[in-house]
Formats: sequence, C-alpha cells, structure tokens
Amino acid sequence: MKAVISDIHGNLEALNAVLKDIASRRIQEVVCLGDVVGYGPNPRECLELLLKCRPALKGNHEHALLYDPDGFNEKAEAAILWTRDQLNDAASYDRDRNYELWDFLGALEDAVRLDGVLFVHASPVDPVMEYVLPRDAADAVKMKRLFSAFTEELCLCGHTHVPGVFLPDCRFLTPKELPGGQFIRDGRRAILNVGSVGQPRDGDPRASYVTFDRTAVWFHRVPYDYRKTQEKIRLIPALPAMLADRLEKGR
Repeated sequence: MKAVISDIHGNLEALNAVLKDIASRRIQEVVCLGDVVGYGPNPRECLELLLKCRPALKGNHEHALLYDPDGFNEKAEAAILWTRDQLNDAASYDRDRNYELWDFLGALEDAVRLDGVLFVHASPVDPVMEYVLPRDAADAVKMKRLFSAFTEELCLCGHTHVPGVFLPDCRFLTPKELPGGQFIRDGRRAILNVGSVGQPRDGDPRASYVTFDRTAVWFHRVPYDYRKTQEKIRLIPALPAMLADRLEKGR
C-alpha cells in the first residue's frame, strides 16, 4: 500500500493532519506529486517533512521557484517570491540546511513510472504545467491525446486541486460517485487526480489524498485546523489575504 499526496502549498497544518492519517493506516511509502510550496505560510517546514519522500515530483510552483514564475498571476507570484526569500534566509536559518532544501528541489523529477502507474504533477502530456480540469472530460480530442501519452494502466496527478477520475470514454467521476470512495483496479485505464492536501478547490475544505495498492485506489478527506493556517497567512504582509480566505471555502 502506498499513499499519494499533492499540492501541499506550504500548509503545515494540513500536511501534518494527512501524514498522521497515513501513519494511522500503517502506510510507510508516500509519493509526493509536487507543489509542496507556494501560497502557504510554511514552505520550509513542509519541505523538511518531505525530504525523505521518494519518489517526489516537481510541480509548477517548484518550477517557478527554481526558475521564474512566468505566467503566474500576481498573487501566486508574490507567494513564490516570498517563498524564495524564506529558503535563502541565511540570517534566520542554517546556510547548509538552505542548500539542502534547494538541492532537494533541484532533484525533483518531472515524471515517475512505478508498478504499472505513471506519476506526474499535471498531465501525462505535460507533466509539470498542463491543467486537466473536470470539464475537459467532455473533450474527446483532449482525452484521446492524454490517454495516448502513456501506456500504464493508471496515471496519478494533481495540479487542479480537484480530486476525481477521468475515463477514456469521456467521463469524470468524483470520489462521491465511486462506491465507497474507491476506484477498483480491474484493468480499466484511468487518469486519477488525487486532489490537494493544502488548498482543495472542490468546495470541501478538508485535505485530500489517495492510497492505492494492486486492487484499488481509495480517496480520503482529512479535516484540519485551517483557521490556524489562515492566521499565519494574514500575519505575513507579502502573502495576499485571499490565500487565507479561500481555505475555509475549499475554493
């Protein structure tokens, strides 16, 4: 059994709640699909918790942090620039530890294939950047292109912060539409979005992640103290207040 997390976005309270839930299931292997940083108030602490996570993938926010936040909106760019300052802060943190965090970021992979599953942050076509939204399920041309881009049974991704299952026949199933919140692995091919740990956008403020083995994929939601995260964000002038407000709405 493995757990798959994505889109933590510097939300330490959500990450701790999810890791505790994973531990309660006696799962030791955790795959991270990226976007550990961005938006939230605790990028360093979240990276510290995930240094031993293997495999760990690069999200678009790590790409922006390492290179340039080109194409980011004003709020997302402000959060990335603040995060960069936090990771470079040699006055408050050990310089060698800063280097270790940057080395971890620089070593993140774009895509990983493991046990018949393709892991990406965004999509099988563009592992770091492309959005695959629920409405895209109705686009037969896009679905064909996506499913033609990988040969594995399953592709697990994040990026949109909306959990669910894309099927080749142009359907998108939410976790609530799956019996028991599980997708049975019976040979069907699928693209599964694991949702977001730190900033869900499906109207449910609880943290989202999945577990899987050779028989099924299970979707999980975990409540956490989002008000504490909101308070931290509001105390940081460089982080827009909207990033705090959206947490309680799951948007």
